[in-house]
Amino acid sequence: MDRATVLLRQACKDAKVHSSLAAATSACTEGAGKQWVTLALTKESLAEVHVAISQGTGQLAVLLVATTAPVSQIEVLRAMEYGGVYVASAELGAGAATALTEAASFTDGPSLVLLAEPAALKGDENWTAFRYDPRREDAGNAFTAEGDRVRKEIQGFLSRQNLLTLIAKKTLPSAAAADAESGELSAGLADASKTVTILYSSDTGHAEECAKAVARQCRNGGFASSAVRCATMDSFDVGALASEPLIVFAVATAGKGEFCGNGRSFFTKLSERSDLNLKDMKYCIFGLGDSHYWGKGTEDSKINFAKPARDLDTLLEERGAVRMLPTGFGDDQDVDQYHTGFGEWKSQLYSRLGVDQAAAGGGGDDGPVKTDEQIKVETKQLRGSMKESLDDITTGQIPFQDTKLIKSHGSYQQDDRDLREERQKMGVENAFSFMIRVRLPGGYCTAEQWLAMDDICEKFANGTLKITTRQTWQVHGVLKRDVKDTMRAMNKACMDTVAACGDVCRNVLCTSRPDVCSKALHEEILHYTYNIHDHCLPRSGAYHEIFLMQGDEMAEKTQIMGSTPVEEEPLYGLTYLPRKYKVAVAIPPSNDVDLFAHCAGFIAIIEGGKLQGFNVAVGGGLGFTHNNQKTHPRLADVIGFCKPSDAKYVCECILTVARDFGDRTGRKHARVKYTVEDYGAEWFKEQIEDRLGFKLETARPYKFEHRGDLHGWKKCDDGTWSCGLLVPIGRVKDNSRVCLRKIAQELKGKGAFRMTCNQSVVLESIPEAKKAVVQKLLEEYKVMHSQETTVSGLRRNMVACVALPTCPLAFAEAERYLPTLVERLEVVAEKCGIGQQDIVIRMTGCPNSCGRPSMAEIGFIGKAPGTYNMYLGADFVGHRLNTLYAESISEDQIIKILTPIFGRYGKEREKGEAFGDFLVRTKIVKPMKDGRDWWTTPEV
Repeated sequence: MDRATVLLRQACKDAKVHSSLAAATSACTEGAGKQWVTLALTKESLAEVHVAISQGTGQLAVLLVATTAPVSQIEVLRAMEYGGVYVASAELGAGAATALTEAASFTDGPSLVLLAEPAALKGDENWTAFRYDPRREDAGNAFTAEGDRVRKEIQGFLSRQNLLTLIAKKTLPSAAAADAESGELSAGLADASKTVTILYSSDTGHAEECAKAVARQCRNGGFASSAVRCATMDSFDVGALASEPLIVFAVATAGKGEFCGNGRSFFTKLSERSDLNLKDMKYCIFGLGDSHYWGKGTEDSKINFAKPARDLDTLLEERGAVRMLPTGFGDDQDVDQYHTGFGEWKSQLYSRLGVDQAAAGGGGDDGPVKTDEQIKVETKQLRGSMKESLDDITTGQIPFQDTKLIKSHGSYQQDDRDLREERQKMGVENAFSFMIRVRLPGGYCTAEQWLAMDDICEKFANGTLKITTRQTWQVHGVLKRDVKDTMRAMNKACMDTVAACGDVCRNVLCTSRPDVCSKALHEEILHYTYNIHDHCLPRSGAYHEIFLMQGDEMAEKTQIMGSTPVEEEPLYGLTYLPRKYKVAVAIPPSNDVDLFAHCAGFIAIIEGGKLQGFNVAVGGGLGFTHNNQKTHPRLADVIGFCKPSDAKYVCECILTVARDFGDRTGRKHARVKYTVEDYGAEWFKEQIEDRLGFKLETARPYKFEHRGDLHGWKKCDDGTWSCGLLVPIGRVKDNSRVCLRKIAQELKGKGAFRMTCNQSVVLESIPEAKKAVVQKLLEEYKVMHSQETTVSGLRRNMVACVALPTCPLAFAEAERYLPTLVERLEVVAEKCGIGQQDIVIRMTGCPNSCGRPSMAEIGFIGKAPGTYNMYLGADFVGHRLNTLYAESISEDQIIKILTPIFGRYGKEREKGEAFGDFLVRTKIVKPMKDGRDWWTTPEV
């Protein structure tokens, strides 16, 4: 420390060095030049420095001194996040003088310099001395590193723009510059009367985004705003085509070469209008598709690739329209998916339109105009304009930017896709509504809270409750005008939706089966689950301001000296996480939470009836994109063991490693699993330990034996009873809803409910005196709750996501269809003698895998309406992924394929052999040994 201070005084003769950070910060307010403080590099000092820098003490200069190994530079580098901060790192010695001199001369903001003792760097070949000087931004060399090798963590930080909000700001043109440029272009356009109409047909939003990008470019390039129209194809009158000088089409592909729902009617009407003469209309088309969607190199893929765009091109040409430029194609198989083809095509289009010199960052009503990362940074810690937009009664939807932000508050904007076509014909907007998900760690709620949710779904939603694979409820069909009232009703019942969705740590799961350990031990583990969850919650007050607070209380909260009070997100910073962060706690022998499917997992280790701690797992996740081989499912790696009290800190460190190294340039590659895959589990473990300040212990032995739910009664060691129910696909409605409401009324002040990760419910803490009453209600309303009433092993283990009609990402049905498919399969299974054999069967409408189909013994993932990929061979307890067995098959094909396999299983299985293990042993499928083999293992 003394040596560093001496070096500072030598490099900066007039340096004012203070004894503490508080003293230096206080002196900054006096405007007397740079105020220095020298501190030892510790976790605590770094935290204090970040707070001081974030508060804008511009003349502050901090010299951090590292004396012990290892020396991590990442937290120092993160100071660049705040913008206008000089940051440098050097070895303590003569070479540090340059960094200190530059830091002292930097007057536009704070300075932060890390000097490391040579002994602390001994053996660290990747140490990188660097300097970041914002004054050199315009010259393009603000960041300079000494030597050829740049430390891996720094390179990752820079290449992925992690938390560097200043970069985003500097690459966006200022409003004034954009306006000036637009004005010049506008003045240079001779034909002020020209117009362009942009029409799109889109399901998932990609074609819509392309269309809106063209609209923005035209407006910014000089077209009058009123001369640029952007809408769905179905909303346009086919009879008016002849009067249009130019139409630009963006056409996505649905199903097997079909138009999306909002373009189908347009094409049908155009096909019927053989009388149309479009000789005065110019057009161009950009088509989106996947050249491998129906199998690589197959005739089906060749015929159906971007077929709607090609069919439209042919039809317009037949009607006499003039093609302005060749049709462009966006292929999901390209490195950057459809963006590659769109980039090439739009550059030709913009050149022909004379708008190629315009900046496309303008606003208008066509968003999206910003990335998720920019939106998170620029919206006042998840506030945006939500408070105002939710109060706007002129529309049922909220602006695009707010649809991104509201996820972090536990809600998604949706619309009923079954009604899209009808409403578009009527000329009204889609039937928008909101899904709202409750934060419910461990799935636990009181009887009173169940009654409150039952009231909420009746008053504000569609009259049903959905139990999700995230071990909580969600309600669907909430109209925009009722969103705030719904949130307030939940709040009155001591529940909220904070962090139930979004790029944050989401609802933390915990084993729900009451038969895995004593009740006291179960409650202890649930307590640690709460600790993990609460520790990783975002701290923004946006949720309470937007949804809960009203009137004078709201004004007092948000108006202090005319501005909103400054908040700090100690874990998330300004940009939160690159993607969602999912955490689960499992209690062996039950793996009902599917622990290895999570970003972070904690396996309870119980010895001698006492909780010893948790094995720690990292890097799981199941979502992928059809035929995009850069994406794949991955199971988590067990990397060590921690004490119970350390679990929340381990979870925090996993979160911050993901925050700092997760890929922020592409959301499809941003989950924790890809960070672990790219850097390696051992490297990830080292990062965790570096942040913890201690080593994880060696993982301890454990064994999972099942992952299904309890069905039936179980007496607990405290004399109370638990009863596991089967709620098919998690939809609480009709008889089951009436029954559970009456049970909740009986258990007020006594019993409790536990949601399960398999979309069912366990009734808990039922007094002996209430057992008969509950049993009578279950029988009266025919609620499935035993081996006999749950019908079959397939039905007991079926899981499905919501999918159609409300999920905007779904390609096919799931929740509404799987029970029908299971009914047919039950007939086959019964004939083969395996009707009561537990077999895990799951279905999702798209490969985002909310229903975890990649870990099912029989998994279905939707590709198009009525069409699924079938995956077989995951193990029964959740240690192995399944393998693609059949592509793009229908219901009849599914039955035809599985019938002989069920027959063989009934005759050839070994004692106690699960279905998935049988498939692997008999070589019906190859085992999926690693997620990276997802695209290469199918061949048997």
